[in-house]
Amino acid sequence: MIRKITQGEKAQNYNSTTNRDRHQDGFREPNFFEKFLLPKNGLLIFSSMLIFVYTIAPTAAYLFAPVGDSFLLLSLITLCAVGSMLIGSQIYLFDPRFKPSAQRLYIDQRTFTGLTWIIFFAFILITFSTAPSIPIWTALRGGATSNELSQERGDFLKGREGAGIALLYISTFLVNTIVPYSIVLLYRAKSSLRHWAAAIFFLFCISFMQKALFLNLILPLLVFLAVTRKLSSKIFLPVIFGTIGILLLTTALSLAGEGGDTSNTGSSDYLTALYAPSNPVDYFIWRAAAVPIFTATDTLVVHSEQFGSRPLMGATSTLISSILGIERINLERFVFEHQFGGWNDTANSNAVFCIDAYVNFGWPGVVIFGLIIGLTFRWFKISTDIGFQSLWLIFALVLFSAPLIGMLLSNGFAYMLLHGLYIRVDRHGT
Repeated sequence: MIRKITQGEKAQNYNSTTNRDRHQDGFREPNFFEKFLLPKNGLLIFSSMLIFVYTIAPTAAYLFAPVGDSFLLLSLITLCAVGSMLIGSQIYLFDPRFKPSAQRLYIDQRTFTGLTWIIFFAFILITFSTAPSIPIWTALRGGATSNELSQERGDFLKGREGAGIALLYISTFLVNTIVPYSIVLLYRAKSSLRHWAAAIFFLFCISFMQKALFLNLILPLLVFLAVTRKLSSKIFLPVIFGTIGILLLTTALSLAGEGGDTSNTGSSDYLTALYAPSNPVDYFIWRAAAVPIFTATDTLVVHSEQFGSRPLMGATSTLISSILGIERINLERFVFEHQFGGWNDTANSNAVFCIDAYVNFGWPGVVIFGLIIGLTFRWFKISTDIGFQSLWLIFALVLFSAPLIGMLLSNGFAYMLLHGLYIRVDRHGT
């Protein structure tokens, strides 16, 4: 059903959660925590993190540590990407589509969330009934090594064969966008099922030991609370510390059965895969701070040594390589092989989006991808759909260590962008 949405309906159905960031019960100015999470500040936050991790840190390493030229190249590529993003955020494209009066496809919220969760429950049932093992149970029972748990995590979805591989793509589509979007809608409507939905989603996310996957629940809800002016320090700080605690706990479980190894913990190895963390906290910090940097630089090294630094012209993307009829290059697994000395059919070493753009399309690719991302952040800012807005932090987190094309197609963000432009999920009747 297609119809126009009036200003009155906007006020009734969305409580004026627009880019003016109004509180549903007033016009209070956002506090410090809310400002950090508002969609209008998303690009600034994301750009700052990119510069800190992928420009300042690699440049410092290049100047003061025995590292290669790839660290300096990473810094320059990141600066180019950030500049392009800032330009892209100023492009006036499809802005009228985000006005409340724009003609859209109207979908009742109960219909949308009901269909989403029917599909999600069916997916859970099929996935668990056909899984060779459940990694979280193995970890809790103890006795398994980190390598065995890693293999189980890979086999849970990535290791599927034949028609079963479809479960991997369905999972990324649902877990990264559609289900988090539907949960925000349930909280917006104050549905009696909202907490149950959040709990079920959380349990699924930690069931196969993908340690950070549950952030797809936490981050959108934090943005939702910020936009609706309900995020205080009494909520924000316990959530953040609780999130860190869960990440540390799942890290400890994944490393259970491994003895501390300090034989390769020299400072010269910290920015390489040779570093051997001595405990779960050390591993957690190394994984968050160092791995993204040296994975990006290792990707540049592999691109240079194995492909002669020639642009791969989209060969790393399954879709583009199929359309162009060129051989698919699984660059992430080449990088993993370079880092750990062996090929693994379920393990990938994914780099930040601008590195993928560079190895595929050179400097023009970095600029074009940056413009697209900047424009997307603009749409998050000007949208009046609070569910769509709440996804900006997931969008940024995925881009921090994944290619743009893959995340748009596999993670469902291509659909969500079209959804934001042409579809309205309304609370009518709830």
